[in-house]
Amino acid sequence: MLRKLIKISLQIKIVKCIIVVLFFSELSAQFKETNITFDDRLLRDDEKSSLFNLKNSIEKFYVDTVWNDEYRDLELKLNIQVIFEGNANTGSSESFLMQSLFSNNMDLHFFDKGSQFSLSQNSSLYYDSVYYDPLSSLLGFYGNIILGAELDTWSSLGGSQHYEKARSIAVRASASNFSRGWEQRLLLINLLTDNVGLRKLRFSTYLSYELFENGNIDECIRALDELIKNLDEIFNNYSQENYTNMFMKYHGPKIGEIMEKLGQKEMLLELQDLDSQRSNIYKEFYSNI
Repeated sequence: MLRKLIKISLQIKIVKCIIVVLFFSELSAQFKETNITFDDRLLRDDEKSSLFNLKNSIEKFYVDTVWNDEYRDLELKLNIQVIFEGNANTGSSESFLMQSLFSNNMDLHFFDKGSQFSLSQNSSLYYDSVYYDPLSSLLGFYGNIILGAELDTWSSLGGSQHYEKARSIAVRASASNFSRGWEQRLLLINLLTDNVGLRKLRFSTYLSYELFENGNIDECIRALDELIKNLDEIFNNYSQENYTNMFMKYHGPKIGEIMEKLGQKEMLLELQDLDSQRSNIYKEFYSNI
């Protein structure tokens, strides 16, 4: 009887430990949800079947990984679309070619034109900032970029740590046997870090939102003025910049609406020049003042 009670007590303790681990794992997660879609029309039926568990592995890779010890409650949502181009088997290893799109469904969209990975090396996926693995490193690269962009909205240039982690992954991967596409990813991370104006624009935009919602009008106007300076910095350094355009496509109308409500005609005039693709939107806000 005593042995039975001890066994039950141990089982209860084990269950409690599992619950605690799962609880803190949820608290630590930066990615709350990952939606993954596959386009495998170019693959044979037997090749498709070998990818059966891959969606779940990718989802667990993002949701279960603690990417940052400080920011534990971001609850980011990530969309990943994968287009399989075909199979490039070498010997006993089953290797796939693919294109992919990583997006937060808002102002971040990264299209990856081509990568290669081997399933034999990816029976399980886990994030490791040092060890190189074709698929895990690709997922880690874009995970760090998206986190870097998110943390840039929390503080000025706050995502630098994650941008540098992405750069480190790209440098190691460029020297690997699966180097397809990594030269272009190095160019991407260089562009994103060099465009300091866009990184500061992310922060000033979200700061102006928060200040406006809290009724801090004077501070909000100062944040909007900083926003204009950030756009001007981008405009002076880049004639065409896709990632800034993506950001303003999503945020421009809301920024213009706040400026209209605060009676900022001069700012709206400047926006028409600095973000010309949405000049008609800003003209309408201007005419309403």
